[in-house]
Amino acid sequence: MNRKEVLLLSIGVFLTVISWLIADIHHAATEDKIKSRIVIPQVQQYNISKEMLETLRNKTE
Repeated sequence: MNRKEVLLLSIGVFLTVISWLIADIHHAATEDKIKSRIVIPQVQQYNISKEMLETLRNKTE
């Protein structure tokens, strides 16, 4: 290999690494935006009466 071939190979590897870094940064930047759109469901407050618990307990016995 002469110097010209080594130079072209080095430039090709350098450009590949730079494009890989740019693609990774772009992916990381857009991934956060996608995750923030997820809506977490609200947990509702339920009232459990003692009568209902007694009825269930009597059914199991």
